[in-house]
Amino acid sequence: MTPSSQRFESPEKPGRFKDYWFHIQISNACASALPLAHVQIRSEYLTAVGAVEALKSLDAIVLFLGDVQGPATISRLDLFVDFVGDHDLTSQPGFAWVKRCRKRDIHEDRDRITGISFGAGNEISARLYDKTTELLKSKKDYLKPLWIAKGWKESETVWRMEFQARRESLPDELKASAVLALKHEAAWWRYLCTEWLRLTIPSQGDETRSRWSTHPVWQELAAVWDVPEDAPLLTRVSKQRAPCDEAIFKAGVWGLSSFMAREGIVDFDVGFGEFLHAFQKFHDEKPFPEGMQQYIDRKARLKARRYNVRMPSHDQE
Repeated sequence: MTPSSQRFESPEKPGRFKDYWFHIQISNACASALPLAHVQIRSEYLTAVGAVEALKSLDAIVLFLGDVQGPATISRLDLFVDFVGDHDLTSQPGFAWVKRCRKRDIHEDRDRITGISFGAGNEISARLYDKTTELLKSKKDYLKPLWIAKGWKESETVWRMEFQARRESLPDELKASAVLALKHEAAWWRYLCTEWLRLTIPSQGDETRSRWSTHPVWQELAAVWDVPEDAPLLTRVSKQRAPCDEAIFKAGVWGLSSFMAREGIVDFDVGFGEFLHAFQKFHDEKPFPEGMQQYIDRKARLKARRYNVRMPSHDQE
């Protein structure tokens, strides 16, 4: 597949060039605080040659524009997956989506839901939408041969799950050179699909949504770029750090002392043993949908990545 390479300069905005490969904005020579050029790589060209080759072509072009200081970096990163399936994710209730944003918008066309957007306008946002319907407007038919090669039939609806992140929301590793940032896209996708947004199966009798099991379709989407155990860890922008001993053990003492006071226990060893027994009994009577051991393991591994801590794989345990 070879995209068109016709180029033209915008008459309304001199210094802006675009074609079906790139949209380039050149900064004023006197604007020393701005980068030499701000470039959007067109999706058609990315689809045709891939991100690495597109960056190589871009480097060659920018060299003709002036003196280049440092490597190309990312100002906005979009990751997506196109998929088909029997499950209509748009029909899931709103409370089934566990998310780190407040805003959720439903998009309809003639009373049919064609998409859902999450956190529109925020530093991180997401969209789940009917890509086959969108193609009728965008005319991006270059995608169809790629879908057909993967077994798509024209009678099937292709859905796209897409995340968009601005530079200020990216981890430090993704703010380095664009070429090096590509090595961390799998870990970033995993974070977005497990901590930023997750579709769950609501559990009756348990109001703690973070404990609800992940929807099986969402599990498959999260694993599209599966992250190996030795994958590089990401440093989140919030600079969260693992809680110190004081924070962890003070919280533990509060729960233990409250239990001993309620039960009238004064002996520490007896109180600690009874506390563990009551803890197990409580969660056996109100079981986690995925099992307490699996739930704690999942939460521990999510927090380990957040704290930039390596945990052993299950094979090493």
